[in-house]
Amino acid sequence: MARTGRTPETVWLDKGLHDSPAVLRAALQEEIDRREGTCGLILLGMAYCGGALDGVGSRSSAIAVPRFDDCIRLLLALAPGKHDPGDSRSLYFTRQWMASDRYIAREMEGYRRTYGEKKAAKIQRAMLSGYRWLRLVDTGGYELAAYEDAAKSDAAALGLAYSDQQGTVRVLEKLLRHEFDEEFCLTKPGERITQRQFWNI
Repeated sequence: MARTGRTPETVWLDKGLHDSPAVLRAALQEEIDRREGTCGLILLGMAYCGGALDGVGSRSSAIAVPRFDDCIRLLLALAPGKHDPGDSRSLYFTRQWMASDRYIAREMEGYRRTYGEKKAAKIQRAMLSGYRWLRLVDTGGYELAAYEDAAKSDAAALGLAYSDQQGTVRVLEKLLRHEFDEEFCLTKPGERITQRQFWNI
């Protein structure tokens, strides 16, 4: 918002909703329904997120949303048409995800308190067996250096290698500036977002 100079009315949803697409979908639709008849365009600063957008719509407003199936791919899209799929062996985080109760290092701390060191270690091995890296995404939206030490420490505690990863908020800036192109899905009033709109991305 600071870089674009665009400051629309903004509604922040709880990060924990992302864990359940059906619950996130219901929360999104509720917020959209509350604004029926009050605006011509609704911007959704998110990705398809496991189907959370499927069926979401407004009777009176158009909706614009980045055409990405996953939040990480949205943040790794450094240029149009060059969508980094990410590494399936990596856990990606930003400053905001590190502050979340669902951040993997914080979850493991909770398991240790609840189950003790031995059982928590077993849970950690099972949960992270397919991962090798913890990657902190540098979107340019925060000072990476202020979080690197904590991320490196968390990676070591989880038995993972650490790396930072170049990211971007380029697509979110385009969303705020209404620069809608092939990187966006648009619905008219009365239409619903469908999974088909996110195919072949």
